[in-house]
Amino acid sequence: MKVLLLAGDFVEDYELFAPLKALEMLGIDVHVVCPDKKAGDTVQSAIHFMEEGRQTYSERQGHPFPLTHTFDDVNLAEYAGFVIPGGRFPEYQRYDDRVLFLCKHFFERDLPVAAICHGVQILAAAGVLQGRTCAGFHMCRIDVEAGGASFVEFHPDSKNAHVEGNLVTAPAYNAIGAWMREFIKLLGVKVQLE
Repeated sequence: MKVLLLAGDFVEDYELFAPLKALEMLGIDVHVVCPDKKAGDTVQSAIHFMEEGRQTYSERQGHPFPLTHTFDDVNLAEYAGFVIPGGRFPEYQRYDDRVLFLCKHFFERDLPVAAICHGVQILAAAGVLQGRTCAGFHMCRIDVEAGGASFVEFHPDSKNAHVEGNLVTAPAYNAIGAWMREFIKLLGVKVQLE
């Protein structure tokens, strides 16, 4: 099974690395891509912090992350699901028609999609949220509502994920465990403790 994971410069570090490793642990082949970059090129990640007394999150440099595959070589028919992390990259990739095309592909085929934090900005720009409900970082509520969806309000520190049909969304990195648990269910992967 293959899953496509979208990335870009200043992707949120945890929201890229944790789902990648969780899916790999299950034997899923994850292809990490970024428009205009090739396999082996890197994207710079960022680490976001919600700090007491601050009006918004702060940002620190994360890890440079090597891409596993070349964006232009993606064959969408190969993928069972799509992951969109958050961070700052959705702010600019939502204007890229190639990214919006990818997103629409998965929704048109009712394939599992996982978006977290600012990743919902890409969903809104792709026009795939009309009539749905989804969560995301609380500062993305207006994007989600402008995209025709109802916003599910979770505190940024919550460990909750929201599932509707083929879509699982969550507010931020504290919810990665719940977000990935629900995504793998949508993929049809069963994990059993013995």
